[in-house]
Amino acid sequence: ADAIIINTCAIREHAEQRVLGRLGDYARLKSQRPGLIVGVAGCMAQHLRARLLDKARVLDLVVGPDGYRRLPELLARAASEPVADVRLDRDETYGDLEPRRGQGVRAWITAQRGCDKFCTYCVVPYTRGRERSLPLAELIAQVRSAVAGGCREVVFLGQTVNSYHDGTHDFADLLRATDAVEGLLRIRFTSPHPSDMSERVVTAIAECAKVCPQVHLPLQSASDPVLEAMGRTYSLADYRDVVARLRTAVPGLALTTDIIVGFPGESEADFEQTAAYMREVRYDSAFL
Repeated sequence: ADAIIINTCAIREHAEQRVLGRLGDYARLKSQRPGLIVGVAGCMAQHLRARLLDKARVLDLVVGPDGYRRLPELLARAASEPVADVRLDRDETYGDLEPRRGQGVRAWITAQRGCDKFCTYCVVPYTRGRERSLPLAELIAQVRSAVAGGCREVVFLGQTVNSYHDGTHDFADLLRATDAVEGLLRIRFTSPHPSDMSERVVTAIAECAKVCPQVHLPLQSASDPVLEAMGRTYSLADYRDVVARLRTAVPGLALTTDIIVGFPGESEADFEQTAAYMREVRYDSAFL
């Protein structure tokens, strides 16, 4: 290859360590072939650009997740000098690019990029930028294209997917419009935020026949002081109310969640509150 680009994620530290190890392998290749272009793209490039650029002898190109359209130009420049492009673009959604899909019945469709929540443990607003939603018409066109290609299920993706709003339509509108697409059998979405689970969204989940009776609703902690330290914008009472509304609207709902323990400042009592709530709510599955 004339160029090697590692596409990266910055959500988990293990992934970052693997990338740094891979760069060591490519440094050996570059010592044998000085003309080889080595680049890092994606969220890790955005998050660790200073640390990555310290490895100047290895890297020729560092490009963040909003710079992919400029890859041909950046590669041409990187052939003669190191290049970094980590600008975040409030208008970039890649909504006009049709994904290439493999075989299977499920299509993953990005409804929203970035995040405005700024939870204290999360890097996403800094690596992906502020929240912006793709126009509903473009998303429905993607759904129809996926169905025409053989997919029977779509999964809408977004850091806080139920806060989706394209300026005119909200997430409830997106679910209802998708429910009307002929040939589609199932609709899923991940991950919603408890604070954005409006009555309109709950009603749409209940009334749309194709929306699966399953919601992944991250809790993180059942202790209000820990939730406040995390910047989660809801209390346990708020979360309980959302769960009650969902279970009333969708009998037999499968409920899954995310939990963080050992958060800085968490006491034994805080931990026990979370354990007690998990016994009370009885999730079907949890990422712990």
